[in-house]
Amino acid sequence: MRGAATLAIVTTRLGKELRILAFTVATCALLAYLQRNDDGAAHLAGCLVFATLLGIAISLLQRGTGRLRQLELCEQAAPLYGRELARATALVPCIIVSAGLCAYWIVASVYMRPNVGAIALTMCASYTATLIAMSATVRTGIARLVYVALACSVSAIAFALTTRPIALPLIFCIATGFIALRQYGESLARYDPV
Repeated sequence: MRGAATLAIVTTRLGKELRILAFTVATCALLAYLQRNDDGAAHLAGCLVFATLLGIAISLLQRGTGRLRQLELCEQAAPLYGRELARATALVPCIIVSAGLCAYWIVASVYMRPNVGAIALTMCASYTATLIAMSATVRTGIARLVYVALACSVSAIAFALTTRPIALPLIFCIATGFIALRQYGESLARYDPV
């Protein structure tokens, strides 16, 4: 497995998604401004829900919609392993969501002092939802809806776990995200050259 292929896929897909990247950054910054008078719990809840929904939407646009059909055909024809392709295609929505979350917390820090645990939790929960939604892109019918529903539930579960020490929701998100990425890679394994 080579990093050059991953880098090429990520830069090509990011180049095609510049408008979505700009939209994500602008909407996250606007949300932080609109929440300027809210307390820390409201900031966390708003950011979790919004970043999760953005991650799901961006993931669903990555594969199977016909928008990037030429890229998908090139990736499927290239001698890539399923896990390598999964990592590369999952990095793009995660990078876009990261840019949006950075904009959110930068604007929010003007009006309040952000909690490092809240920032880490929003990042982990949005990545996890994004990765679960990526698995929905290779499925159809009821299975696709189930994966989207699972992705939507991540932020609710993470927020519910914030009553416990911050390590518990972080561990939940990291473990779930790892499993989701592995599942997505196994789904793409049919494109393996072997």
